[in-house]
Amino acid sequence: MIAVKKRLRAVLTLCLACLAAPVAAQPGNATPNPATTDKTTAASAPDREGRIPNAKISQNLAQRRIGLVCSIFAGKFDWWTLTLRIKQYSTMGLTENCDEQHYDSLTLASMEAQLRAVQQPLFVVRGGAHRYLMDVNLATLPNPFVRIGELMFSAVGEVRIGLVDLIRAENYIPDNLIASNYRPFTMHGNIQYIWNIGKPIHRLVAPNGDRYIMYGYTTRVIKQLTQANLAEMGPLLNKPEGWKYESFLLDKTLTIKTTPSNRFKVDFLFDDANNLYIKHDD
Repeated sequence: MIAVKKRLRAVLTLCLACLAAPVAAQPGNATPNPATTDKTTAASAPDREGRIPNAKISQNLAQRRIGLVCSIFAGKFDWWTLTLRIKQYSTMGLTENCDEQHYDSLTLASMEAQLRAVQQPLFVVRGGAHRYLMDVNLATLPNPFVRIGELMFSAVGEVRIGLVDLIRAENYIPDNLIASNYRPFTMHGNIQYIWNIGKPIHRLVAPNGDRYIMYGYTTRVIKQLTQANLAEMGPLLNKPEGWKYESFLLDKTLTIKTTPSNRFKVDFLFDDANNLYIKHDD
């Protein structure tokens, strides 16, 4: 009963914040910040052949999608559908490696202000800097982008959580996906990740048997974490009862892809060290 009351209080706080937000926060009514809009438009304008300025050849672009990636989550409440919509913005494909030092220097207030060029967020959460682990990332290259500080971000997916789910959900903090450890969320987006035969794989197995492959790790919590010692991370995690962490070598190619058949949706989650996992059924 206490847990239910806490969830109701959290949802009520979120709804009150939504009521306090200006009408401009609803889709189609956002008023862009002139300075940010000018920067974004100027930087992303295509040339006469329809290409983005400074774009590299596709082989190099593919490589740029598996480096150090920074992300931001920006949420708002859609009153038409009674749904909390949390959009993920990422540097994936826009730079080979995100400048983590500059990313850390950005305040949530400045992120929110500059994101108002493309939406009116109710809250903004720093997603962290993750080094991607897949061998090939064929996710759709993001375009257009918004400039936040000296970094370029583009929307790569969206989490949608209905009001009923907000009330019922356990281990969920409405304005912070990162803190909702081991709580799966459904991401809507165009994703295609490939791991080759012989690749070391690290995954979480839920009590119900669902399996989640780690696709991005961070040193935010475990400072000494590297790709080489991920197999030793299991004892360092504060896993809920029934969860398992395991590592093994792939004996076949693994592909995780969103398609029309799964309505371009896939589940992902964070562990308590802020590492990223994606659900797979193979």
